[in-house]
Amino acid sequence: MAGHEGKNRNIPVAGSEVSTAPTSGEEASGERVPLGQGFGVSALGKHLLSKGKEGKLPVALLLLSFLMALAILFYVLLSTTDVLYSDYIRLVNSYLGKPFQLGDLLQKDILTRIPLTYFFREINRHSFGYTLIFDRALGVLGLFLASKPLLLFMRKKQLSFSQQLLFLLLFYSLNKWEMLLNGSGYIHFLAFSAFYDYFYALDQAFSKKSSLLVLSIYPPFILLVAGPYCLAVFLSCFALFFFLALGKKLWDMKGTILLLISNGLCLFLYLLSNHYAVYEYAGAESISLREVLQNHLLFVVKFIFYGFSSMLVSGENLEKLLRDGVIQGKGIVLIGAFVLFFYIFMTLLYLWKFFASSGNGGGKVFSKKNDGAPSLNQGQKEAVNPIEKNPMAAEKGGESFYFGLLPGLLLLHGLASHALVFLTRYMFLKESYAFQSRYALQYQSALLGAFLLLFLWKNENRASLGQKARTAQGRLAVCLLFSGIFLLGTLWTDRSEWGKSMYRREHYERMWSYSHDLSAYSDEELEDVFEYRHGGERIRKAFAIWEQVKKDWRERR
Repeated sequence: MAGHEGKNRNIPVAGSEVSTAPTSGEEASGERVPLGQGFGVSALGKHLLSKGKEGKLPVALLLLSFLMALAILFYVLLSTTDVLYSDYIRLVNSYLGKPFQLGDLLQKDILTRIPLTYFFREINRHSFGYTLIFDRALGVLGLFLASKPLLLFMRKKQLSFSQQLLFLLLFYSLNKWEMLLNGSGYIHFLAFSAFYDYFYALDQAFSKKSSLLVLSIYPPFILLVAGPYCLAVFLSCFALFFFLALGKKLWDMKGTILLLISNGLCLFLYLLSNHYAVYEYAGAESISLREVLQNHLLFVVKFIFYGFSSMLVSGENLEKLLRDGVIQGKGIVLIGAFVLFFYIFMTLLYLWKFFASSGNGGGKVFSKKNDGAPSLNQGQKEAVNPIEKNPMAAEKGGESFYFGLLPGLLLLHGLASHALVFLTRYMFLKESYAFQSRYALQYQSALLGAFLLLFLWKNENRASLGQKARTAQGRLAVCLLFSGIFLLGTLWTDRSEWGKSMYRREHYERMWSYSHDLSAYSDEELEDVFEYRHGGERIRKAFAIWEQVKKDWRERR
């Protein structure tokens, strides 16, 4: 994806447990349920999405996520055709011109090439004649798989249907259209499913105070599937354990040390591999980060806020607003400032809750698995049972941190991704790069984490905390405000992207028509049509290789 930077493409310039609380309007304590509680946990009432044994994903919610993924796949197929372009020109020239050999995996920069892509590329070549449809379908599959750990977390925290539905709408936003349509990005969606699995596993280990030893296998796997995206994951984990140590919430010291070593070693291996990599950048300036910070401070500020703004209004819509004169650069900065304020508000709230939660979170208490402790009699077990069944009572009982680690990890990961995008794109000196669709998948982690925190904050057991109904109404108002604003932005993005699908397909069909007689066009024409700025000869070579691969596949059939 780094091979082509700049303008947006493919559009014309013109265009658990179930609570036993009563559902009749009163809490078990006898206090009235505040107005609007239904947007929270529905008085912890029973509904279809909360049925099932603890730890299992609700079938209805999984089906809803699957249907949304199918809608995304339909959008992808509607908007594209099977033709090489952009990054695929480089991929075909680099990997399909010769048969795969194990020696290909022994290159010094192999970790930057994402080793797992070799496996999927060979499946695509030998089973389907190397079609972009296969890669695009894998990308949608990866997006669906990434939703699973998030749904599991929401199920355990007993979020209401309306909250989970809003979360899925944000998760499946078409602000990621460029990554979805450019099939070469499929591996990144699969990588994010591994990231979120890792984060969820850390959250559950913290909640149950279980061993961290087995989690040490995650960093090596992430190293094989993530490429440069692994940096934000490893950095987030280091930050997590720093805060756990600061809050005296560490447990399983041996597992912690081994996990940190695993993260650190994998980070070192990636940086070493990256040292030997050679990247193709089109339009980059020869300028250092220090020079940018000293001489282009306005660019830095705009780049940062432009990136945050794309989580509320998609980059495509922002560009249109700028082009039509509806908004100026200052307006985009204000939008970005609003999103950043939301993140900071939820981050400070999370840190306050984290450090204010009971004691050491179970550090030494849980480390020995209750060695030497007297066994609980039946009456004691029954007394503990309500805490186990109701996650909202956990923090009150001193057994856990109600908000969990997952929202904090998502926030850390998203904010780290914003920083890494700047560090890898500042040399282009174009602030509009910050809100390009290709970065939405990375940015989105922070938004998802912030909304999980917002919903959990809204759903806290206010009656047990002795808070007034006015406070509950205030939380509801804040939740509705942010939810409504981001929902409108998401719906606007989805509506506009579905409307552009026919124009995107026309663009791909134009590429297809050009591919039938490449020799009839100049290098400049080919570079413009196929969005590849490294020579027309490379484009012709890629199509020749692709045709040979398809011919060999047809002969094998």
